[in-house]
Amino acid sequence: MTHSTAASEVTPVTSAPVFTPMVAQVVPLRRDTAYAPKTGVARMPVEVQFRDGTTVRTDLVMSGSQLYAANIQTGRAVEARESARALGQD
Repeated sequence: MTHSTAASEVTPVTSAPVFTPMVAQVVPLRRDTAYAPKTGVARMPVEVQFRDGTTVRTDLVMSGSQLYAANIQTGRAVEARESARALGQD
């Protein structure tokens, strides 16, 4: 006599839950951002800081349009900072 088990009776083996640390912030490193004309991609060196205190260095990769948008947004932030400093609020 043979014994067979129906698929519904099989207990699946699962791995332990994977812990994914939460990102606290991403900080640009004081190194030049590189643009590759062949791929149209810019790479900005950054450090990702997690809430558990660990860090990892990597690159923030941006397409041309993302790079352009970031330039506009950071330009606005710089202007706001300069205005605040002129008013003595910084």
